Amino acid sequence: MACIQAAKHLNYPADDYEIVVVDNNSQDRTLSLAQELGVWVVSEKRLGVGWARRTGTEIAQGDYILQIDADTRLPANYLVEVEKRFAQDKQLVCLGGQMIYYDTGIGINFIRFFIHYLLWFFARVVSGGQVGPMGNNMTFRKKDYQQTTGFDPQLRYGEDSDLCRKLARLGRIKLDMSLKCFVSGRRYRLNRYLGRYFFNFLCLCVGRRPYHNELPSLKKK
Repeated sequence: MACIQAAKHLNYPADDYEIVVVDNNSQDRTLSLAQELGVWVVSEKRLGVGWARRTGTEIAQGDYILQIDADTRLPANYLVEVEKRFAQDKQLVCLGGQMIYYDTGIGINFIRFFIHYLLWFFARVVSGGQVGPMGNNMTFRKKDYQQTTGFDPQLRYGEDSDLCRKLARLGRIKLDMSLKCFVSGRRYRLNRYLGRYFFNFLCLCVGRRPYHNELPSLKKK
């Protein structure tokens, strides 16, 4: 699994961070492959990304929690850059970075660049800086998380923005476009479902729950 392999080869002391994989009723070899790679694997039978993130966060033992998705590939310097930003900004409570697609062409990434800055504008201005970081790369302190009600287990979309709004009561939420990570572009193909993602994002920016809480499966048919 490229996600775990990237996480295991960060430019950071291996003893200073742990990798927790939450298996949420996967039907492939996720569980066995993760175990073979020697990471901490837990099972969450209650289906949904809200449950998965909640369980993983509660089990994790570190002072900081970095949430990523199965298709996230962290650059080697990611943790170093995150640590630097938290050290520089004492009011920072949640940090996310710009996502770059590793499985699309240059043209799609060129379009993505402008769309991502548009999303940054909405996150910064429309939400008043209360949303922005996404679950494919978002970091927060566990002690701050424990002062909130945590990830909403009923949300299958927008659980990340929902948590950001809770954490915003404690300090600054930041989507840092100079902090980069690599993700799959599979969620953002030009089809009718793309509109759902954007409409949900707008709902979350104005403080509402996602309009569509059920999104299409990303499994290949």
